[in-house]
Amino acid sequence: MRGAISHREVLGDVIASADRPMTPHEVFAVAKKRIPSLGIATVYRAIRQFVREGQVRQIEIQGAPPHYENAGKNHHHFFFCVLCGRLFDAPGCVRGLPGLAPSGFQVRRHEIVLYGDCAACRARN
Repeated sequence: MRGAISHREVLGDVIASADRPMTPHEVFAVAKKRIPSLGIATVYRAIRQFVREGQVRQIEIQGAPPHYENAGKNHHHFFFCVLCGRLFDAPGCVRGLPGLAPSGFQVRRHEIVLYGDCAACRARN
């Protein structure tokens, strides 16, 4: 199939163009619209390969399945909707975090997750 877009290219495009981190099932749902024959196992294999290659990073949120986003994004934090389980980017960073470390400690990195209800879930309730 010359000229055809590969599953890997479509999956990479879905993750790259997403406006928020996605679970494998969310990636699958979007990509399946472009590739009806796509299987969920292909999505998992591609994501594992993207992570190994450093193109995609995995985000672990306690109590939620792993989410994935483009690895090249600038430093940011997250908002997790406790109602629908979707993860959103929270742009920017809180200032002064290194000052929270005990005296003599050096902060190397940090992650912040805000938990609450997303706009769509609030509108439904």
